[in-house]
Amino acid sequence: MFDFTPFDLVPLEEVVAKKEIHDPRKTPNWTFHYIDISSVSNETYEIVNGKQYMGADAPSRARKVIRENDVIFATTRPYLKSVARVPSELDGHICSTGFCVLRPTDRVLPDWVFYCVISDDFLRQITPKMRGANYPAVTDKDVLAAKVPLPPIDKQRRIVARIKECMERVEEVERLRTEAIEESEYLPSAVFADYVESLDHSNLGEVVLGDVVTECKYGTSKKANTSGKGCPVLRMGNIQGGRLDISDLKHVELPKAERRKYQLQEGDILINRTNSLELVGKSAVFTGLSDDWVYASYLIRLRVDQSRALPEYVNAVINSRIGRGYVYRTARRAIGMVNINAKEIQRMPLPLLPITEQAALIERMKEAGNVIEELVKQFQEEEIGHLRESILRKAFAGEL
Repeated sequence: MFDFTPFDLVPLEEVVAKKEIHDPRKTPNWTFHYIDISSVSNETYEIVNGKQYMGADAPSRARKVIRENDVIFATTRPYLKSVARVPSELDGHICSTGFCVLRPTDRVLPDWVFYCVISDDFLRQITPKMRGANYPAVTDKDVLAAKVPLPPIDKQRRIVARIKECMERVEEVERLRTEAIEESEYLPSAVFADYVESLDHSNLGEVVLGDVVTECKYGTSKKANTSGKGCPVLRMGNIQGGRLDISDLKHVELPKAERRKYQLQEGDILINRTNSLELVGKSAVFTGLSDDWVYASYLIRLRVDQSRALPEYVNAVINSRIGRGYVYRTARRAIGMVNINAKEIQRMPLPLLPITEQAALIERMKEAGNVIEELVKQFQEEEIGHLRESILRKAFAGEL
């Protein structure tokens, strides 16, 4: 409610100009950009997807004229904060009547208006006034009656500069967090490769993947469906970060003989043979699922002699920089895609540890992976939004 601010509180209507209305249908040959609520991102507070119309075809709600530096505030579900500043290229165009258009007068900076209306203290004044069940909304009058702090214009300018500086730092924190989450996928394979590369390879012998593979086959080319008919089929998009992701699952109808041919067994390794350079050669172990699953033609299925090599260990080698380096050197580039075939996969170098050491290393990798998953979960749950709100509260309290 801004009750903590040392600045005068004034109704928003005292510092913004009256709305400007125009019916584009009165200028039928005019081509204009129309901004509705779906055009505004409530993450970046930007207009991201304006639509273009001829005046004769204007939507019935296309009535409010917008000018450069206006702030548009969505009155439907205002708690979603669909708010944006109008850029110069949209000056004179039209927005929906679902926005309250806030045009700053010489008493207030556009940025000051913007930061006021995205703050929780502003929303607390207008959300109790929402009406309607399916599309709760407030009126322009409700928005304009809400009070905002109003320091002198010079002080506004100084505070706005500090807000922008602090927000840039928050954005940098957010960017680094996103990068850390993305890069965490590669940590287990990097740890694995560091360990294997530190070993005395003279004691391991010259071994390639084909030496431990008992079966190497391509999958079915039968077209998958989304109806759920047939058996579940794993495709290249189901291999994510060295594991199977079955959130996007399709099915395929196969005759009994073909189903047996492509049926997956516990411990099978699936390798992506056609994709972008970043993803080709990535693999995952089929485990923990029923025995009626099959796999698509862009995948290669490997079965290994488990008396010599554990599937999880082989999978870790393939996804480590040992395997990735081999794929980068070997895969063939085509227009838009990169390919590696079954024979080439089987020539991949395989540092073959004794089975007991393979099992111990995989167990350590799982433990490390659990720690990483927990850290990533904490990163994902950590709220950046509260930092932005804290900055605004300090600004309006005169503490920036």
